[in-house]
Amino acid sequence: MKILLDILGGDKAPAEPLLAAHRALSEDKELELVLAGKKEEIEEFFKDKPEEFARVEILEAKEAVLNTDHPATFLKQKPESSLAVAFSAMRHRDDIDGLVSAGPTGALLTGAVLSLGRIAGVKRPALMTTLPGGGKILDSGANMDCKPEYLVQFAQMADVYFQAINDKKPRIGLLSVGKEEGKGNELTKETYALLKEEKSLNFVGNVEGDTAFEDVCDVVVADGFAGNVFIKAAEGGALYATGLFKKAMKRNIFAKLGALFQMKGLKEAKAEFSKVVDACAPLLGCRKLVLKCHGKANALPLYNSICEAKRLTEMRMIERIAEAVKIHENPGNSPAE
Repeated sequence: MKILLDILGGDKAPAEPLLAAHRALSEDKELELVLAGKKEEIEEFFKDKPEEFARVEILEAKEAVLNTDHPATFLKQKPESSLAVAFSAMRHRDDIDGLVSAGPTGALLTGAVLSLGRIAGVKRPALMTTLPGGGKILDSGANMDCKPEYLVQFAQMADVYFQAINDKKPRIGLLSVGKEEGKGNELTKETYALLKEEKSLNFVGNVEGDTAFEDVCDVVVADGFAGNVFIKAAEGGALYATGLFKKAMKRNIFAKLGALFQMKGLKEAKAEFSKVVDACAPLLGCRKLVLKCHGKANALPLYNSICEAKRLTEMRMIERIAEAVKIHENPGNSPAE
């Protein structure tokens, strides 16, 4: 099994991706990694790690794709960038099972769709992101404009993914402005009607933004625009509240003393939001595995994503989604054994 890791992607590249690669190779003696980055940097890092380096293949890349690069043109404008090189290898080689990158989301999504293509029958690939508390949201930014049938298919792909990972059927909720059936814009109202009729899904109805973090559903379905706004607003609100709390704790000696007694609880609360940064976001619907890490990811979440890519490959995630889509497109078919 070979997993491709973007060494130049993310705010902490190349140091953190290289540390993640080293840990993954050290702990899994059967794993092989293909590293897209600067050859001299990779060789220098592994010069005293011959056992791990024996299972490393280097794809020479001269530069990184930046947030300022246009997602739609980076493949042509930066053909020697780590992501362009990575997608070229993914497209032309059958021995590479998945890609892990902390590079720009837009470039990763565009490169995946243009270079890898969609699973047959998939209308739009979608990005699944972890929420504080462990829930999921799909889509979180891949598709700004959606049709109701896209969201229904997002729910179907999420259903397959969640069952494979958690061994239980997920409760699917639809992000809207009210929990009642008639609430929302035309997209959500039409999607609600379609999901209600989809008997293969455990659809629990509309979910509002203020309850999406609670135990009301396992997966929130949304168009990429609303999903992305929701996630960023939640992250920004959490950071703002954290800043206010830190300011209050420093107000006087009594506040500081009180904060000491609350330290354990604060750490537990912070851990829930750390899950968002530490978790990878799989792009569901492409013909090969693509896992997006947070741009600020350090070695630990990158290492976890490498492990996740291997696990999803062993679970035949791409094949499972393809089978599910085929069944929904042709209801008379039965699941492949």
